[in-house]
Amino acid sequence: MSTRSTPPRPKRSRTRLESARHHPLLRWLDAKFIHRPRIYILQSLMAGLALIGILAAESAITNGAVVAAIASSVAIVFFVPHSVASKPFRIVGGPLSGIAAALCTVGVMMLLPDAVVANQWVIHTLQGASLALVILFMTITNTEHAPAAGTALGLATSVPGNSVIFIISAAIIISIVRIVLYKRLHNLM
Repeated sequence: MSTRSTPPRPKRSRTRLESARHHPLLRWLDAKFIHRPRIYILQSLMAGLALIGILAAESAITNGAVVAAIASSVAIVFFVPHSVASKPFRIVGGPLSGIAAALCTVGVMMLLPDAVVANQWVIHTLQGASLALVILFMTITNTEHAPAAGTALGLATSVPGNSVIFIISAAIIISIVRIVLYKRLHNLM
């Protein structure tokens, strides 16, 4: 047997990228962002432009929770475009489940006397029921899409037709954008 020892390797100096990654003020940055910032910046800008386009094309003034749900769907498509959550079937099916859940709670609300409906606890209970129903509907239909919870919450006490049209058309537009840009988008996670 030979007792030859291998010479110690010289210490490798850190590259500029490694130095930046280990800098105390930059540790919170994602390593992939440091390596490929252009992709992150471009996809973020495209997400903002997509939402602006949807809101401008729709020109419908709707509930803030509904707009937040649509913005969340856009964020998912541009944040993790290759995940299950951003599949077109879920992007459209989730909000449809939210609308169905809201229609159920509005139906219950219409059966209640006006004095009961004026109580805030009843409103909160209906909103909670709407959330429970949308989760049930999405899991039954395999259209789980978290932003649809915002849709159900925003429409829990009234379902105006313009909001329904806004939600469905926005979901279709988001799906089309995802299909068109699918090969060019990268998961940012």
